[in-house]
Amino acid sequence: MAHTRPGFASMLTLLCLLSLPGSAFAAAKAAKAGQTESPPVLSAATLLPASVLAGPNHTVDDKVVNDGYMNIYTLHTPKGDLRVESTALLYTRIRELNAAAAMDQVNKGAEIGKSVALSGVNAVKGAFNLVVHPADTFSSVGKSFSRAQAGMQDQRPKDDQGAVGEMLGYNKATRQYAKTYGVDPYSKNPILQQSLKRLAGAGFFGSITATAAIPGGAALVAFSNSTSSPSSPVDVSTPPEDLFSANRERLKTMGATSDMADLFVENPHFSPIEQTQLVLALDRMTSVSGRPICINQCILTDDDDLGRFRTRMAELYANLSNTTDKIDHFVKVGKYFAAVTAQNGLLVAFPLDYLAWTPTVADIADAFATAAVADKVKTKKLVVSGEVSPLAAKILKAGGWNVVQLREGLR
Repeated sequence: MAHTRPGFASMLTLLCLLSLPGSAFAAAKAAKAGQTESPPVLSAATLLPASVLAGPNHTVDDKVVNDGYMNIYTLHTPKGDLRVESTALLYTRIRELNAAAAMDQVNKGAEIGKSVALSGVNAVKGAFNLVVHPADTFSSVGKSFSRAQAGMQDQRPKDDQGAVGEMLGYNKATRQYAKTYGVDPYSKNPILQQSLKRLAGAGFFGSITATAAIPGGAALVAFSNSTSSPSSPVDVSTPPEDLFSANRERLKTMGATSDMADLFVENPHFSPIEQTQLVLALDRMTSVSGRPICINQCILTDDDDLGRFRTRMAELYANLSNTTDKIDHFVKVGKYFAAVTAQNGLLVAFPLDYLAWTPTVADIADAFATAAVADKVKTKKLVVSGEVSPLAAKILKAGGWNVVQLREGLR
C-alpha cells in the first residue's frame, strides 16, 4: 500500500517565529555555526506508559525514530504492522484496534454473506497509507520544509460510499456503529475500517440487530490518553453534509468570507470529524480576533497528516486561551500565523513530539529572521505538546523564550 504523502508545511511557522531579532537571532546564528544535533532514536519503553507498550491487540516496537519533530512508531498487530506518526495518533490507533477486535467478536457470530464481506474489504483496499515502510525514517513533518505553500488537489467525496450508500442507509449504519464503539468512521486505519465495514454490512443486510452490535463489559477495552489536551466533541453519526453546512455558518460568523468558508469546507484533507473539531476549536475562542488568518492557512492544507496536525494545533491554541494564556488576537507571520495574548505576549503552540535543534531548523530560523513580527511583544512563549531537546531548550532560552513542554502521553 502507498505510503503517507508529505505534509505539515505549517512547521515553517515555528521556524519563522524562532527567528526574532536580537538575542534569538544570535542564538540561531550560533546554532548554524555548529551547535546543532541529529534527531535521536528513542526507546518506547522509556517514553510510554506500560499500558501503551502492549495490550491485547497490539505491541509497540521499542525503536522509535524521531526526525526532529515527530516520533514515528511501529505498531505490531495480529493483522499486520502500522506506521504511526506522532504520539497522539498512536493512542488513537490503539483505541481503534481495541474497537476493531470487539467488532470482530460480533462479526464472528453473524451470518455475513460473501458479497457483504467483500464489500467491506474492497471499501478499504488500497485506500489507506499506514502500513510500515521500514526504509522511510522521516515523518511528513520532516519532508515539508522545501514547500512554502500548497494548493488544493481534488474535491471532497460526499461520503464513504457516495450518494447511493447514503440513500440506502449503509453509510448511516457505518456512522452509527462508529459512534457506538467510540471511533471516527473516517479513520485511515485499514484494520478498523475492515471490521467496521463488515459490521455495518451485516447490520445493514439484517445479519445482526443493532443491539447485538453494542459491546458490553469487557467486550471493548477502553483506552485513552488521559494526559492529552481535550478535543472538541463531535457526534460522529451526524451526516457529513450536515457537519459541512454547520461549519460554513460558524466560519462566516468568525469573519470568514463565503468563499473562504467554501474553500476550507471543500478541502478533502480534513475528514468531516477533523474539520468540525478544528472549527469548534476556533469557535471556542469567541473573543479572539484574527481567526480568519488561521482559516486562510488551513485552506492551503494539501495532506491528510497536515490536516490532522492543524486540527490539533487549533485545539491546543483554544485550550491554552481558555486556561493559562488568554489570546487577544492572531497575527499573520509571512504566510503563517501566531497568537498575541492579552498580556501582549507572543504565543506559539505546536503539537510536536520532540523538537531537536537540527541544522535544517537552524538554517531556516536564520533565513526567516527578517520576517519577525513580534518586536514589540513583552514576552515570547513556545508550547509543545511533547518535549524539546536540551540543546534546543538552551538556545531558545538564550533567545528569551519561555518553553513549555506538556509531555502529553508520555511517562
